[in-house]
Amino acid sequence: MTAVGASAMLRVPPFSSLGIILSYQCSNQCRHCLYACSPAHADWISDETLDGLTASIASDSRFLDSVHIGGGEPFIRPDRVIRAVGAVSAAGLPLEYVETNAFWALKDADTEETLRRLKDAGLPGLLVSVSPFHQEFVPLERPERLIRVASRVFGPAGVTVFTNFFLGQLSAADPRYPISFEDYIESVGLEQASLDISDRYGLVPNGRAPLELGALYARHPASHFSEGNCAAELTSPHHGHVDLYGNVITGLCAGLSVGNGLDLAGLSAGTDLSDRPVLGLLTAEGVGGLAAFASSRHGFREDPEGYIAKCHLCLDIRRHLVRTGAAFPELQPKDFYRVLDSGL
Repeated sequence: MTAVGASAMLRVPPFSSLGIILSYQCSNQCRHCLYACSPAHADWISDETLDGLTASIASDSRFLDSVHIGGGEPFIRPDRVIRAVGAVSAAGLPLEYVETNAFWALKDADTEETLRRLKDAGLPGLLVSVSPFHQEFVPLERPERLIRVASRVFGPAGVTVFTNFFLGQLSAADPRYPISFEDYIESVGLEQASLDISDRYGLVPNGRAPLELGALYARHPASHFSEGNCAAELTSPHHGHVDLYGNVITGLCAGLSVGNGLDLAGLSAGTDLSDRPVLGLLTAEGVGGLAAFASSRHGFREDPEGYIAKCHLCLDIRRHLVRTGAAFPELQPKDFYRVLDSGL
């Protein structure tokens, strides 16, 4: 196992696409959720952090094509959404959309009033989430209403549905009521559901997904994922996020902060990995190297049932390290691990 020395650096090029996570609080507790969002989270981004992040993004934005705002569910606090849209717009950043599960779209008139306030603040469009996971909590009539009303406010080109496939697939159900995941599986079949969730939705085997949906996919021993490293994911500038605490999340590596969003220029220059062994090992040796380190130094033992992907194995290792009290600064935010372990 390669030692992570003082000379090891992680450099993330300037981002081309970046999301701002206002909170991990959500109206839902979806089985697939990459960030383990749920009602159990309480914190929201402060004005100071929001203004600091937008200034930091603007100072390192030469390749930036798109900024979006998400959560959690941002519309739990519409005031925070409007404040964030205003801050991003005032910084001259290329704001594209706010993500939402549409739980709040109860009446046409109220929905339109909120959207017009956001448009006046500088918002050009919405991304509306529709899937078997979201519709366990949100009746389909609400995203349908939001899509219809938002198309009037922003124009059809200003509304993205993720995904249209599931909007069509789920439309046979009564739109007034949530759809249990078990009913969805029964209606389409286990094999077809597994394929659609993987291919049509692009399920990421991190966060809550491998814990809740692992039965849908084949499992393999940890040794199956020992080849290669995670440098490409950890240094990807193509679709990153900064959260309410300032953590920078590259690729889809939830629960793993590669740096400080208040200093994105410093992240481009390079982060010293001498005290960040999880990042160092994943970058140099991949999840196999991290597993060896966690086993020899921290008593990690692989799950005898195996893993559905390398991200699942990585998550299992990181959860173990947090449980044992290992003080690695890159294992952030702590609430991500707390919520996963509590089942909230």
